[in-house]
Amino acid sequence: MKETTTTIEKDKVDCSYSEYRIGLTTYRVKISFSSDTDESLEDIINRLIAREVARSA
Repeated sequence: MKETTTTIEKDKVDCSYSEYRIGLTTYRVKISFSSDTDESLEDIINRLIAREVARSA
């Protein structure tokens, strides 16, 4: 699987896109975060890791 990440200028759009190519199909995934949250990106990643560890246990 080939992954390409493209970040759009912040003043235009508050998100970024990742493109994933699987076979002959390219999927473009929009990634955005709420600006109303107090969580940092590190907090979000730590929460997701903790959730995954809890599922595996």
